Amino acid sequence: MTNQELKIEQKREGGKLFCKLTGWLDPNTSPKLLEQVDTSEVNSLTFDMSDVEYVFSSGLRAFLVFQKMIEGRGGTMKLINVPEQIAFIFEDTGLDELLEVKE
Repeated sequence: MTNQELKIEQKREGGKLFCKLTGWLDPNTSPKLLEQVDTSEVNSLTFDMSDVEYVFSSGLRAFLVFQKMIEGRGGTMKLINVPEQIAFIFEDTGLDELLEVKE
């Protein structure tokens, strides 16, 4: 398998953080997501998934970590513009019950 990249664009407005993700969330790129997205002082976190090609289990775990951090301070997290094939991964694993996932 070739090494897939992950691009993260972030925009912060007060306590809201918007992250546009492009590429793959796999064992090589998921640590980058956890390292580069700073949720300090954030109570609303949105990930735009429209350009995400695939999410491996390590990517699912990263979203659960963010969810726990944000909910721990009474905030909310959502995944928007989730491609159908990726939404299926969340549904198949039951994570659509724990995370707000919108196609």
